[in-house]
Amino acid sequence: MNKVKELNFQGETIFCGLDVHKTNWKVNIRTRDMELTSFSQDPDPELLDRYLKKNFPQADVALAYEAGFSGFEAQRSLKKSGLKCIVVNAADVPATDKERKRKDDRRDARKLSRELAEGNLEGIYIPDKEMEHARSLVRQRHRVVQDQTRCKNRIKHLLLFSGIQTKSIEERWSKKYIKQLQEIVCKADPLNTALNLAIEQYMQLRSILKQATLAVRTLAQQPSFVPVQKWLQSISGIGLINGMVFQTEIQDIYRFKTLDKLCDYAGFVPDIRSTNDKQRVTGITKRCNEFLREAIIESSWMMIRKDPAMLMKYNQYRKRMSQNKVIIRIGKHLLSRIRYVWSKQKEYERGIVQ
Repeated sequence: MNKVKELNFQGETIFCGLDVHKTNWKVNIRTRDMELTSFSQDPDPELLDRYLKKNFPQADVALAYEAGFSGFEAQRSLKKSGLKCIVVNAADVPATDKERKRKDDRRDARKLSRELAEGNLEGIYIPDKEMEHARSLVRQRHRVVQDQTRCKNRIKHLLLFSGIQTKSIEERWSKKYIKQLQEIVCKADPLNTALNLAIEQYMQLRSILKQATLAVRTLAQQPSFVPVQKWLQSISGIGLINGMVFQTEIQDIYRFKTLDKLCDYAGFVPDIRSTNDKQRVTGITKRCNEFLREAIIESSWMMIRKDPAMLMKYNQYRKRMSQNKVIIRIGKHLLSRIRYVWSKQKEYERGIVQ
């Protein structure tokens, strides 16, 4: 009887599903035909790499895990070790009814390895580190803006709820208006303290937003951003901040082979329920890049005001549909212009219909 002196899985493919958590990883390993093992380990890509190379030497290894809090560092580390690893959208992983209702980490890892072996998983786009870090900065500024808006609303609510009238009402939170708020003296000391604390919180957020905006402007002056920003900002309605949102969220315009794919990524497509000969459109999809879609809608309103051609289109659409539907159409035109100038690598020229 011949004994196997050395393990060699050359020509074989091993599929590995990971359920990634902060304190541990659930790992499920299988071939195309059968499940081999399932275990838990520390959240360490190098530890998993050593295990796979020790137990399945020379094998082609394919791994997959769901996108989440841990980002792409595990994927980058495993790829650096020569392993094929993809990150998938959790909503795109097929699951049985039992797996949805009896969900646990072991089942999630098994589901990933099974669907990976069957070829049902498609990886999402992995950005390079420079662009990922730039995106984090731009998104952080967006969150500060949201916090500032919430703070303003809390101050307004406090004034209205307490029956306090300001001498003048201004839409913009100018220094004059803030000074008026600070000069308000309430009859009750606790209420006066609450108002002063809310105003102080707003002023802190305002200072943080100023720092974040300056950081984004500085980032936009780096060589890797200057050309794209020049092309994007040549389009009416796009300023520096939204231009940086578009560049950091889209990252690589060439990964979208058609305009429809770019519109799908931004969420400017409808959700459709179709069965037999019946089809029902349920409105614009909820599946989108929310940062990109919000910036597109904001810039679309600005584009209408600055570009007479788009104002004319807006008026034409408005005759047969509501404002909300019209701005979606205008947003698609803006995405078309963005794709045009970025892919052609030149500034936008008025008169070109996209």
